[in-house]
Amino acid sequence: MRLAPEQLEKYIHLQSIVDRQQADAARVRALRAYYTGEHPVMLTDRQQEFLGPLVEGESFTFAHNLVRVVVNTLAERLSVSGFSINGVTAAEDDGTAGAAALWALWKQLAADLTEQELYPAAMRDGRAFLMVDFDADTQQPRWNMYEVDDDRSGIIIHRDPEDKRRVLFATRYWWTFDPLTPGTTGIERKTVYLPGEVRKYRRTGNGAQWQPVQDVNDAAWPLPWLYQDGTPMGVPVIEFANPGGAEAENFIGMQNALNKSWLDLMAAADASGFPILAVEYSDPNAMLGPSSSDDNLSGSDELKIAPGRLMELAGGTLHRIESANLTPMLDVIWALTAAIAGVSRTPQYYLRPVGGGDVPSGEALKQLESGLVARAVKRQRVWGQAWEEVLRMTMRIAETFGPGLGVDPDASITVEWEDPSTRNELLQAQTAQTHKALGVPDEQVWAVLGYSPEEIAEFKASASADKAAQVASIAAALRTQQIGSANNGRTNNTLQQNGASGNGGVAQRGETA
Repeated sequence: MRLAPEQLEKYIHLQSIVDRQQADAARVRALRAYYTGEHPVMLTDRQQEFLGPLVEGESFTFAHNLVRVVVNTLAERLSVSGFSINGVTAAEDDGTAGAAALWALWKQLAADLTEQELYPAAMRDGRAFLMVDFDADTQQPRWNMYEVDDDRSGIIIHRDPEDKRRVLFATRYWWTFDPLTPGTTGIERKTVYLPGEVRKYRRTGNGAQWQPVQDVNDAAWPLPWLYQDGTPMGVPVIEFANPGGAEAENFIGMQNALNKSWLDLMAAADASGFPILAVEYSDPNAMLGPSSSDDNLSGSDELKIAPGRLMELAGGTLHRIESANLTPMLDVIWALTAAIAGVSRTPQYYLRPVGGGDVPSGEALKQLESGLVARAVKRQRVWGQAWEEVLRMTMRIAETFGPGLGVDPDASITVEWEDPSTRNELLQAQTAQTHKALGVPDEQVWAVLGYSPEEIAEFKASASADKAAQVASIAAALRTQQIGSANNGRTNNTLQQNGASGNGGVAQRGETA
């Protein structure tokens, strides 16, 4: 804010160039290639002859890809289950706290699908981004997930050099797309998001200068990004940084060694399938002389060995060199798999084939998954704060550009997550019974069991309906009893009147009764 407009414009472009060089786009592209299974193939000259066409195909390459398994195994343990505002959850909200409205927006924006893209991208590249925007057509906020810039497209966050927690602005790069000419059209776009304004640029090549551009629906350049009182709304790009950086960085070398070990095993298996034959001569004079030319395939000095052929030797003995034991090579493969499991803190039974008896259960399963669960909990804490920033920005945008959500943006927001541990239904049921015995409300017990706010709301509605039916049944029984008592009273009065009238037969029966 202390810079003049011309100085700010120059600073934006210079800082963009510096940060884009420092973003290490080549590293990001390599990490994405490893995630998808595009690993480097290391073959010897002999292996290249018979394995090259197999493992270096244009569409698919050879890889025992554990990068994707490690990332996805952890991502599957992360799922937001609800929110609480000022301590009130969506299931407990009676319409005043706003937690139910926030959860309804979460469902409307299909945020559970966004999670499936956001978390793996953040763990694969080291970070990913969520942009909060407003849809003028639906009059509702919207969320868009973007990946980190790879020198083609994506987002870069520019931070204060003196305070890395403070975001100065964000830049999004992309290329325009023309459906008539798919691919790069030669026009690169850049949008700069500052705390109080949005600036759009374009250029026709890497060597060209960035030029301001105003889209069709833009009322001005730059676009204001302000509250109704004129104060800046803040940068609408929230970073989901993976603790420790990209997951695969710690075991890329072991992944390469694992692929190479599989290739060596295939080469050894090839040699075992086609064994080497050796001839031992007792008479040196009977030995075949060296071939004068490899082109002389019909000469007497050539041996053609193939299935169905008979070999007759004079003065020599034929030997078959037995193949080596492949078990040590398999041991190397599983040793590398175990090393990757240890470095990534991913249980081995996710990374290698196991039998039914090899899958742990009970307390053993809990101990083996402790590292994986700890990693998930750490990301819940870090990304829970990021989701809180997203929700606050969403509420402010809804109030500024639309009817609002009816939620105080300054309220205390807590993101609730599903339990990352493997679900033990018996243990959870016992825990719920203990909580129930201690007088914990039903809503809390249902939450312990892992039910969603919608399911808890249905349980509450069903319980209310059951109570209403029970009360109605009791009331009906009471009314029936009162009617029966009244009828009995009228019958007794009739009997007494009949007896008083001198009707002996009736009176006698009444006395007998």
